[in-house]
Amino acid sequence: MSARARRAIKRYDSRALVDTQAAPFPQQDKQLLSLSVGKPRRNSPSNRSQRSTLTSDSSDKGCASDERSNELKQTRKRASKPKVRTGCINCKRRHVKCDEGKPSCAECERLGLMCEGYAPPKTKAPASRPERLLLPKPKLGSLVADSSTKATLRSADYRPRVPLMPNFGFELNEDDMWYFTLFRDQISHELSPYYRSTFWSQTSLRDSMVNRCVHHSILSIGAYGRALMDLRNDYSINGKVPRTWWPQTSLNRHHQAALMHHAKALSHLRSNIGLYGLDGRLTMAATLLFIVFENMQGNYHTSGSLIRSGIKVLTNIRDTGTDNRSILRRQWHRYLTTPRDEVDEMTNMFARHSITSACLPFAHGKYAYHILFTEEESSDVDPSLTDPFTFTIPQTLEQAREIWDYLMVQLANFQSKVAWHNLNPEYDFDDSTAYREQAVYLALLNDLGVGLDSLLFTSMDMRESKGLELLRLHHKVAVVAISCCLDPTEMVYDEYLPYFEDVVERCRLFMNFSTDVSVKVGFTNDAGRLPLLGFVGAKCRSARVRSDVVELLRASDWREGPWDSWSLANVVSSLMKLEGQLEPSDVEHMVPAKERYVWSNVFWDFEKQQMHAEFTKLLPNESGEFEKASCVILEEF
Repeated sequence: MSARARRAIKRYDSRALVDTQAAPFPQQDKQLLSLSVGKPRRNSPSNRSQRSTLTSDSSDKGCASDERSNELKQTRKRASKPKVRTGCINCKRRHVKCDEGKPSCAECERLGLMCEGYAPPKTKAPASRPERLLLPKPKLGSLVADSSTKATLRSADYRPRVPLMPNFGFELNEDDMWYFTLFRDQISHELSPYYRSTFWSQTSLRDSMVNRCVHHSILSIGAYGRALMDLRNDYSINGKVPRTWWPQTSLNRHHQAALMHHAKALSHLRSNIGLYGLDGRLTMAATLLFIVFENMQGNYHTSGSLIRSGIKVLTNIRDTGTDNRSILRRQWHRYLTTPRDEVDEMTNMFARHSITSACLPFAHGKYAYHILFTEEESSDVDPSLTDPFTFTIPQTLEQAREIWDYLMVQLANFQSKVAWHNLNPEYDFDDSTAYREQAVYLALLNDLGVGLDSLLFTSMDMRESKGLELLRLHHKVAVVAISCCLDPTEMVYDEYLPYFEDVVERCRLFMNFSTDVSVKVGFTNDAGRLPLLGFVGAKCRSARVRSDVVELLRASDWREGPWDSWSLANVVSSLMKLEGQLEPSDVEHMVPAKERYVWSNVFWDFEKQQMHAEFTKLLPNESGEFEKASCVILEEF
């Protein structure tokens, strides 16, 4: 054999040896091995015996384990199902499936657990991003400008004026946006036309952004204000007598929207109290809005109940547990020692609401809500905290109004006790104490009058000047009322005829004052000149002065709190007729004492379009009884 043949045989043997080491098992054995590995468990004896017969080569073990894991992944593949996020709270906490049965699911019943119910689904609110105004990119030449051009560009505001609208999850349609804008731009100014009010201009609007009760209350007032605007326009076009409330016998869509929003506001208030408890400040704010809504409709009984409820809420807010003084005294102490807050302003508003009826002749009985401010104090009160009411001469109109708010509640309380005694003389009454109180209050009124006169020489704008003049008119009427209230025959009022004439003339001039905001709705929350004219018409027995009062009242077409001008004019005319002054032969004729009546009650019947007024004779008859006379006044809506 040649050397060449031997070299060829050697290469063939080495090549066969390499192939044998690379593949120790044939392909069919490989398939059998893979099938045997997939079927038995990992630690079974048969599996261990087969693994013992395999080679100890590390590369072969790696291949077999990879193929075995792939087989396991294929055989144990999990079915894909959507994750359920519903179910009761117990099942979701335990991560078990819930059949969502109601009132209790099957899993909770099986385990004897109390099913906690189902949580509402969470909805992700869409993120709101403020719109940006896209402006064209300036050219290079426009960047080079002089200083005047740059100043003009800096001062120019290209953004559109966006009105203040509630956007914290509140859905507003086109009408609701109109109602909110009307309240913000018009009604809030008409509610307090003579004095600046933070509550109407800021507090109520801010609360409407975060509280649904206040939000719907404002919309209800705005919707009813829109209905009143339509009513005033219709009457002016048709030449009818202007009305200051919408008759309940006929509804338009704005009036219906007002009632719907008012119902929603009440529902949200009850819900919030039930869920979170009583929030005193928000409850007082909502109650003030409810009072305005009821007064706009003429529902003075409902507004009176709201006034009573609001004062009770105020009592709970100011109750510290150790201070047994009345609300009024605590409030005056806060005014002297503590900076004002929002609750203080709302307290003063409730105080003004409580004396609304006190400005008119019947300041007693169920209308005396101001008594809640001056309830009897506990005997445990420190005597140093019950000092007599004193004040310094006011330097500003705001200080004068604070003093008047405090003093007027005390005057109304005194008048109510005297008026009740005059109609119920059989009960004991300490006359000497009453005369001492009368002297004290007249002295306080005199000091306040000096301060009000001194404010005439200070600089004020038109609005503050009107507020000061109105405060001086109320002060003058209060002086007359306190000076004459102890006389049951009311003959003392005849001596104050010059005062009555001055009040009527100044009210006539007051009507001609220019205003910052034109009257569109015809409703104000403050007591203006209507109670003053009503008081003069009821207490002055001069036919000439009373005729001037009726003329001024009929020339007005607005409401002030629960009173409107035409209703007051009708009551004064009825009183003049009852006392024989409707068509007197002598305009200076004074009504004798035995023929005098006092206006004691009033009731509106909207369904029959009537107003019922009750008058009581000042002097008893021979049997000691006070005669009553009722008058039904037809209201033309």
